[in-house]
Amino acid sequence: MPKLYKIGTPEQQEYLRDYHYNPKGMAFSEPGVIASDAKEFLAFNIAKSFYQVHPEVFNLAYVEEKTGIKKEEAAKRLKRLYDEKLMMLVKNSCVNIMGFGLYYWVVKLKEGTSKEDRKDLYDFFQNNDQICTGYPMDEGGEFDFYNGNHMRNLDNLFYGVIEKFRHRPYVEWVHICPVRRLIRESSVNQFDAKEGYRHYFFEEDQVKKAVKLQKKMDEKDFAIIEALNNSPTVGEMFDYMVLSSLSGLPAKEMKEDLIKAVDHDRGVIPMIYLNYAALGLHQRFFLVSLFENTPTYRSEQIADGLAKDPRFVNFFDFSDAHHNYMLSIYDELSDADEIRAKLNSYGEVKEVLESLSSRQFRRWTARLDYENGLYEECVFTDDVLLDRSTEGM
Repeated sequence: MPKLYKIGTPEQQEYLRDYHYNPKGMAFSEPGVIASDAKEFLAFNIAKSFYQVHPEVFNLAYVEEKTGIKKEEAAKRLKRLYDEKLMMLVKNSCVNIMGFGLYYWVVKLKEGTSKEDRKDLYDFFQNNDQICTGYPMDEGGEFDFYNGNHMRNLDNLFYGVIEKFRHRPYVEWVHICPVRRLIRESSVNQFDAKEGYRHYFFEEDQVKKAVKLQKKMDEKDFAIIEALNNSPTVGEMFDYMVLSSLSGLPAKEMKEDLIKAVDHDRGVIPMIYLNYAALGLHQRFFLVSLFENTPTYRSEQIADGLAKDPRFVNFFDFSDAHHNYMLSIYDELSDADEIRAKLNSYGEVKEVLESLSSRQFRRWTARLDYENGLYEECVFTDDVLLDRSTEGM
């Protein structure tokens, strides 16, 4: 008989022990968290500063071993992928343990909203540096924007961002969706995945489809990204001797520090982001709501089951929200009908809303609008000691 985790029994909330970080929804400040400029991150910070012109900061010997692509060729390919704004070295942080809440929110516009009004809101979201992540949806979907903030508290999110646009006459609703578990982002399993931490999902059949659809990336390019993202440890992702020669800092210490921060503490994930929009790919988003009487443990069981599907690019699990999950796929590389049927096969699912997105505003603070010359522009915001509710008073 399966466990029911009933209150007053030895099973009470026992399911929480299955996760590295217990499912959560608000900001936690945990002992052991280190600042972004701590010495544990030196290796990443150096790689981030140099990879645009020195792709040899990556462990090209490991890439050659895994793919058969010679180091010299891999370096040239990585340089081209960056120059053509097809990839970006990024760092995802487990912000919930750093004193931030990870608050995503969904915006629905009223039917008949003009293109001018939609563009005004689009520009507001793209240019607001407090919004660290965001996806505009194409017209005709069941919701219109999906954006996210790391904020110290809900009031700062509400007054600093949402209150500045929600009263516009063409906005139908805004739903705040605090992230209980960040399970997958940009095809990489994140801190709250039950299993497969740091695993990168891009299946062979998806690579073949992607290569047929465009001429900017071939199988070798995808293989290089997969090798680096799927390195068994961050110790294999970078060439620490190269980082040492560029910085003058000891390679052994930098490697040990980054391994501790990433592989042991699981506070950050260095990863290569694929700029799918530049390849002409679209993401189809599924906003899933369960019936309100679904127990939390069951919601997490469903999430863990869905997370085994490699086709999902993003997977956010919400708490204290109208909705329970936001998942996405590459529309050209996966069968939307199959995904839709899979989601609706769960008896607990009350509603699934869908929208298609052609691009992303920014990903975890780094801008993606390369057409404006702002690719990789990054402003990390922190509202510590700020009270946005009093601004303008």
